[in-house]
Amino acid sequence: MVMRALPLALSAATRDIRMVYRRAKRNVFLMTVAGVCFATAYVAGLAAVWAYLTPLWGPAEAAALIAAVMAGIGVLIVVALSIVKLVERRRNSRRRAAQRLSAAAALSILPRLTKSKSLLVIAAIGGLAFLATQGGDRE
Repeated sequence: MVMRALPLALSAATRDIRMVYRRAKRNVFLMTVAGVCFATAYVAGLAAVWAYLTPLWGPAEAAALIAAVMAGIGVLIVVALSIVKLVERRRNSRRRAAQRLSAAAALSILPRLTKSKSLLVIAAIGGLAFLATQGGDRE
């Protein structure tokens, strides 16, 4: 019975993998096309701004103004990203400290749990469950 079901299961698994691969390939292609369209629109917008500013200030000044504004926006994005990273780092350090504190509290009651076998088994299962939930958040 199992030997008859094995080819069917393998066929279904390869079909699923093929479908996932095709979907991922399609999504990459469409995102690339969308990225090219956005990049073209961005360059056209910069050219339009430069064409608008050229009669007012001249071509060199218009290009310098656009470059200065874009550099300022880039600096603001980098500063915002560093602030977000700092906040995230602090949050992660607080979370790790709380985990260490809860682990220390759990270890402090371990001698009392060893007196009862059933409580010891329940504590071991709970500890393993805790460790299993904490294993996936590595950077």
